[in-house]
Amino acid sequence: MDALIRRFSYLSLLTLALTLGGCQSPPKKQTAADLDAMGREELTAALALRPQADSIVREGDYVTYAVMELDGRNIRHLVRFEADCHLPDAQMAHMTTGGMLQFAVDRKSETAEGRQMPAAEKNLFLQSAQFKQVCAQTPVPQWRVIAGSEQQDWQLFDRASLMQKDGQMLFWSARVPAAEGLTPRDNGLYSQVRQRWSADCAQQRLTSLSTFYLDKTYHVIGGAMVLQPAALQKPDADERQLLTLACGTRQALDQYKVFSGRAQTDFVLPDPELPASVVKSIEALKLPAPEKSIEHLRLSYKSFNEAREQKIAEQLEMSILRDMRRNPGRDIRYLPYEPGKQLMERYDGKTRQLVKVSFRGLTELVSVDYSNDHHGIRVRKNAITDLRFEGDWTHMPVGTHLAYTVQQSFPRHNKAPELVDSRFECQVESQNPASEFYPSLSGSAKVITCARKDRGQDSATYAYLQTYGLFVQVDAGSNGGYGQYKIDLAE
Repeated sequence: MDALIRRFSYLSLLTLALTLGGCQSPPKKQTAADLDAMGREELTAALALRPQADSIVREGDYVTYAVMELDGRNIRHLVRFEADCHLPDAQMAHMTTGGMLQFAVDRKSETAEGRQMPAAEKNLFLQSAQFKQVCAQTPVPQWRVIAGSEQQDWQLFDRASLMQKDGQMLFWSARVPAAEGLTPRDNGLYSQVRQRWSADCAQQRLTSLSTFYLDKTYHVIGGAMVLQPAALQKPDADERQLLTLACGTRQALDQYKVFSGRAQTDFVLPDPELPASVVKSIEALKLPAPEKSIEHLRLSYKSFNEAREQKIAEQLEMSILRDMRRNPGRDIRYLPYEPGKQLMERYDGKTRQLVKVSFRGLTELVSVDYSNDHHGIRVRKNAITDLRFEGDWTHMPVGTHLAYTVQQSFPRHNKAPELVDSRFECQVESQNPASEFYPSLSGSAKVITCARKDRGQDSATYAYLQTYGLFVQVDAGSNGGYGQYKIDLAE
């Protein structure tokens, strides 16, 4: 899928609750000639419309903008252009029933030449009064850095965009983070966020009109227009500063440093946030803070059903089954303990980043798996929505019964998400020296077996290393078999 279609797919119209998501394949039973004819019709319709002023983003000589025609609450036409005001470079995509479709020389091309509009239509567009007007009436930005330090986001104000219209001051602002960020839809990395605003100086009100995300090359990769804007009810400090500057003079902006770019670090997957109810449940246990930390844990696994599993796989002549049924060991790297934070695992590779947060290794609270390779950006998330405990988890007396319940939310088509509870019942079996599980470990270990109530014989046994505040799985059992984990390394 080429970059232009990706950019168009990110455009959402907030007040219509319409997301033009996904990349559309050409409709079935339509030939290339049919699609080209559709593109020409959309271009003709688009050139007769007025550009959406809040969609016009300019960087140097390059402009991106949309034109739209509504029929009540439905969109009759939606077309987006990207073009150079001086060079013969123009790309176009238009809305169809299945998403945004590129109108190009070669819709499947990954090259800039292939993504261009067909020659005759490109010339028509570049010579159109609409495009020339957009270039003439949209000044090249003059960014000023109005706030921010080396480790913080920089806040920018476009001096050239400040203008008065219908008693309002209109302008563009931008936010430049210290590192690349992930767009809200988790499908692109941005280096800058631009917003268009309306300021009512008499009433001291600020209204957001549109927001767009730009990549390292300053191309728009996502964003939204607000068709029925409303003033901010509780503007933050940055927004109040924007209002003050918008209601001042253009010359007052000259005191701020000219923005000439910012060196940004590569994207780092941020720590995921936990629901307040989950944090509250864990804090209510009042567990003592770990005295020591384990930052690297390596476990090996021994299955006691290996012969049976191998026989089944050989009978079916499916070695993949053997691989799927084998429960491998684990090599886990934890981040050092920080007060107020839950146990976190993090993996940072060249094309993949993974963050897992758990309740002391017993149950996963949230995980985010990010990859960026030749397939593009993919993000997989898994999180619980609630966590409840029963019993004395603070002291875990031997012989006592404990339990915990995790709640997850599952989406349903045209329905509210379904909330599903999974209850785990646990028994504190014994208390042993932690060194029985690995020689260098200190303190005591509570041996606890937990079984999922709705999963029959599924169970797991953990050694809770009290000095380290960590549950380490030592046994795993299910209807399909049984196995044991062994600590090979703990440091």
